[in-house]
Amino acid sequence: MYSFYTFTNFLIGCCLASHACVFYQRYTTQNFILTRSRCDNCHFELSLLDELPLISFLLLKGRCKYCKTKIPPELFFFELLGGFAFCLIDFSSKAGLLTGILLFSLFLVAIADYQQKEFDLPLISPAFLVILIDNQIPCFQLIDWLSLLLLILVFSWNIFKQNMGSGDLLIYLIIALYFTPSITNLVLLFASILLILIYLIDTRATNYHYPFIPYILIGLIITQFL
Repeated sequence: MYSFYTFTNFLIGCCLASHACVFYQRYTTQNFILTRSRCDNCHFELSLLDELPLISFLLLKGRCKYCKTKIPPELFFFELLGGFAFCLIDFSSKAGLLTGILLFSLFLVAIADYQQKEFDLPLISPAFLVILIDNQIPCFQLIDWLSLLLLILVFSWNIFKQNMGSGDLLIYLIIALYFTPSITNLVLLFASILLILIYLIDTRATNYHYPFIPYILIGLIITQFL
């Protein structure tokens, strides 16, 4: 029974991540709730089968069924991440629902950061709302406060040197307030290791600026399985 709920949550997560991609693309220009999705190239209205997370991408071999334009592979990647991000959440509990909302908000920010190396503040507002509703900010130990202060100083220095964006610090603080600084430092460790590995194997120019928030999101997902 537990495996069944994990699998259904995985499917729900894929759908939520897919909707987050649609939300990001349309929230300032189109009605993303009532209108049907269309191909960005030929603008042909997609059928329900064309919109199945993961499955449609694989069946269509990564191309639009109508104009054969290549579908961005990052869409498949974000949908897969969504499956893993939400598969362990208990949606029947208040804590699970709040965590789901916070994760969805982080997905929006990660997608925006990946696409344009920045994000609009309204995308992160649901995460702030979750922290206000939760009213159960953990009682930090001294080591937590010290590590939180140290990371804030490191982030602030890098922002001052223009090596990082202020949004990275904002995401760190949100995760630290909802979980704990210790967990968030572990998230940051995983994110940094992943980014270093990608940098070492990437063939792009050395002056390419990597978005960090998607790696923070991946690090947060990894910590859920530890």
